[in-house]
Amino acid sequence: MFFKMRSAYFVAATSTVLTLAAVASAKYSVEAPKIEVHAKGPAGMSIDGVSHTLKVSEDDSTVKFTTFLNTIDTKNAKRNEHLQDRFEAKKFGAITLTVPKDKVSLSKGGTVPGTLSFHGISKAVSVKYEVSGAHVKASFGFEVMNHGIKEEDLCFEPKTKSICAKNHVDVEVEFDAKG
Repeated sequence: MFFKMRSAYFVAATSTVLTLAAVASAKYSVEAPKIEVHAKGPAGMSIDGVSHTLKVSEDDSTVKFTTFLNTIDTKNAKRNEHLQDRFEAKKFGAITLTVPKDKVSLSKGGTVPGTLSFHGISKAVSVKYEVSGAHVKASFGFEVMNHGIKEEDLCFEPKTKSICAKNHVDVEVEFDAKG
C-alpha cells in the first residue's frame, strides 16, 4: 500500500513538472491580430491607425511582439506618407514590445512591465492586459519624442510647426492566442 501511494505521488509530481515544462516552453502564436494606434491633435483632432500584422517570438525569458510601421493605415494617404517618411519607416520599420515570459499568463490578465522598441530606441512601458478564453486584449501608452522623434515631425507643416499631433500615443492590441 505504501509503495502504491508513493508511486501515485511520484506520478502526480512528474505529471505536474512535465505540464509546467510544456507550458513554460509553449510557443505563442496569434490569429486575427488587430493593433490600433491613437494620437490626438489640436481642436479635438483624432489620429487613428490600424494594423493587422503581428508576429510573436520567444526565447527562454521573453515574449516579443513585432509589427511594422509600414503596415499601419490611418485611412489618410498623406498622413500615412508623413508617418512613413518622418518616422523613417525604411530605417526603423520594426516596432517591438518585449515582455518577461514569467510575468505573462494566458489564463488571467494583469499588468506586466515591457520594453517598447520604436524608432531605434527602447523604453520601458507598462502593459495592461485581459484574457478571456483564447482572446487577449492589451494596451499601453508612450511618448513618441522619447524615441527620438522630433517635435516638428509630429506636425503637418514641420517648418512652421502648425497642426501638430501630441506627443502621447495610445496603443491597443487584440488577438486570439493559439498554442
